[in-house]
Amino acid sequence: MNDRKDIHRRLALLRDDFVRNEPYHSFFEQFDRQLQRRRAAQSLDLIEEARAIAVIGAAGSGKTRLVKRVLEQNQDLTDPKDGDELIDYVRIIVPASETMKNLAILLREKLGYESERKSDNASEIWRQVHVQLRNRRTFYIHLDEAQHLIASPNENVRAGVVDRLKTLLNNDTWPVGLILSGTPKLLEMLNSDPQLGRRVDLVKLPAISRVSHAKEVQAIISAYAAKAQISLSEDLDFDDLVPRLIHAGANEFGNTIAMLGFALEDALLEGAAELNLGHFSEAFRRTAGCVPALNIFVAADYLSIDARKVFWDHFSKFGGK
Repeated sequence: MNDRKDIHRRLALLRDDFVRNEPYHSFFEQFDRQLQRRRAAQSLDLIEEARAIAVIGAAGSGKTRLVKRVLEQNQDLTDPKDGDELIDYVRIIVPASETMKNLAILLREKLGYESERKSDNASEIWRQVHVQLRNRRTFYIHLDEAQHLIASPNENVRAGVVDRLKTLLNNDTWPVGLILSGTPKLLEMLNSDPQLGRRVDLVKLPAISRVSHAKEVQAIISAYAAKAQISLSEDLDFDDLVPRLIHAGANEFGNTIAMLGFALEDALLEGAAELNLGHFSEAFRRTAGCVPALNIFVAADYLSIDARKVFWDHFSKFGGK
């Protein structure tokens, strides 16, 4: 009988695993350069205008995990924890249709500022935020799902968002760098204001394809199977499987890894000795609830199936966000 607890521990380790692809290295390099500039300026008591990094990718590309991994694994950074006086960065997931006042309230809470006044206006709350950012020596704010900042159709509201971001970057007492991760819609905001645009370094997570990523995906399948402690079936045809897997992931890197995770989960819980194509098709069927004709791992004309419409909007379990 399978030890399901052990299986789920192995799956948890797989979900925590991270593939360091080209966008990861690009973001790491950009972030490290900016951080070291800030630390050097601080050591000399100099105040320099901060910069931003925009990490742009479609839903399922893996941008959120990419940013979190770089920040969390940087041993020179501190995030908000009870008892920490200094905080190098804070992270906010921007809710849909968020106002800048509410965003300021969230930031104030993250920075540990407690206010008993409920009637503070937006300007006062942002003043409190800037004071806390300076007092806690915060270098960066990570705004995830940053495209929500420009959800309002009101041009004045959108312009106010841009102005607030620029104020954070060039504050005269404590400039704060920004990490903006979001969908390509975020580019609208960056392109709308030349002053903001020149302060932003861009990292894009492009779509993947059989042509560009087949060898990489095949290597990941083998590596993940080894970590999951399961063999690959001799009947597994990578020339057929890899293009199907990439298509099932809607040509997004994060989604593709997620789909592989679902197949491994099915194989391990079934008690299979080998991972085969049937585990991919069953994982797709179980998760998407689709008929065989819409199953990318079964259908002959699988390229005609739109994976996003079938089910990817529901998936983030294996880190496809």
